Amino acid sequence: MRKILILCLLSISFSGVLAQQVIENPEKPLSQNAGRTVRLQEVLRIKDEGKGFYFKEPWGLNVAPDGSIFVQDGRALYKFTSGGRFDGNLIKIGQGPGEISSDISSDFLVNDTEVLLLSAPIKLLKIDLAGKLLKEWIFGKSPFFRLIAFYDQKYYVLNQHRNFERTTGLKDVDLDLFLLNEDGTSHQTPCSLKTQVYLEATARGSHWNDITKLNISKESGGFLYIANTQEYQIKQLDLKKAEISRIFSRSYPRVKYQKKNPRDRREMPAFDNDVYRLLVYKDQVWVLTSTYDPNKGILVDVFDAYGKYLDNFWLSLLNIRTGDTFYQRYFPVIIQGDYLYAIEHDADWAYSIAKYQI
Repeated sequence: MRKILILCLLSISFSGVLAQQVIENPEKPLSQNAGRTVRLQEVLRIKDEGKGFYFKEPWGLNVAPDGSIFVQDGRALYKFTSGGRFDGNLIKIGQGPGEISSDISSDFLVNDTEVLLLSAPIKLLKIDLAGKLLKEWIFGKSPFFRLIAFYDQKYYVLNQHRNFERTTGLKDVDLDLFLLNEDGTSHQTPCSLKTQVYLEATARGSHWNDITKLNISKESGGFLYIANTQEYQIKQLDLKKAEISRIFSRSYPRVKYQKKNPRDRREMPAFDNDVYRLLVYKDQVWVLTSTYDPNKGILVDVFDAYGKYLDNFWLSLLNIRTGDTFYQRYFPVIIQGDYLYAIEHDADWAYSIAKYQI
């Protein structure tokens, strides 16, 4: 009996390491005031007025704790002061130290005093907030696809595998999590994620479009929140353990996907992606969903840090929705302190950066 008890305890302990807590929430949140419309107060807008920079197609946004704003636009990384003054382009094009020769990755990180960016596929740069090179790593034959976090003096990067036949249809893409140390060494973790692409194969070759894409929050309390599936599912990544510790969702009425071009004959999924952006505000996780109303804005679900569905509201962000592709339905939005920042466009597709008081 004693041996059996010990074996049972060992089994429970081992399974506990691998187990992930799964939280299923109902369709309605706990709040009695759910469903209200929240209108943001604009406090700043940065427009392209030909004064040192040009917004061609901005697709990355981040904000430092001091309020400095960073906008990624092609091979440029523009910096603006907290008051919206243009403060230069931090990217240098070339082959030398601190320079990049290709587009930087789809995300870059900003902490208290530094900017970290990946020059895909082989170079990681660390610069100060003024653009001065502090350190760089060159990976050689071990390229990384994306930089997602910096925590406890380690860089969290993803390697991408497209192990599928080159035939037309939906395909899974594997993303493995690696930890990169300050000395440049790295090791693979057991954590792996998947995204989905639509591959179109022709006699002249093949190309793919993203269906799902990693939507990742900023680091908060040693955790990242990730959405990588079409269905409503949020994963909590414990950075200390480098593993998914919690998965939560809620009963969600899915939105049918409508092709913008009726002549598009690709066999796309029947429904839109349920989740498009993940934000962290104080101790809450904000989920920007696919539910959209042209008068109210975007339906935002609110969870606590443990995955309990607390609230929802309509957020009056009417100019961040593109409505054309799965992978970039909404332009980037980020929260820093008590302010929400967004890349927006007007009816003529002129871009601007908005700062709102929450």
